[in-house]
Amino acid sequence: MTILEHRADPILERIVTDTVRATDFAGLGQTVATRYAAIARGSLPVWLDALGAADPERTRIFDQNTHHVRELIGHGIPKFVQRALVTFGFRLANGMARDAAPSHGFEPDELEDELRVFQRAFEARLFYGA
Repeated sequence: MTILEHRADPILERIVTDTVRATDFAGLGQTVATRYAAIARGSLPVWLDALGAADPERTRIFDQNTHHVRELIGHGIPKFVQRALVTFGFRLANGMARDAAPSHGFEPDELEDELRVFQRAFEARLFYGA
């Protein structure tokens, strides 16, 4: 979590830029992208906490914060756009975590595996209601 904590804002900024492109492509426009960015920024600390949490705590954090996804849907962000942006965000996070792993005493594969586990849990909870 420490590795990504200070890199989360640049990841989010890049995702927001792609949100504008994705929502324009999907015909949703700048207003929807701005709403997405605000909700995503507000929820980012929650997801970073979940990333650093042990499994039981992570489950609790997911359960208590699914309202963020419902809020995005309520503002007109289709799940297919959300999923694409989440996938893109995790791809960026994975690259950053791999690059920074050795300087934090980790093997890049170790952090990549942890991020994959977290991504599956995140997507299952938020997009599939599992």
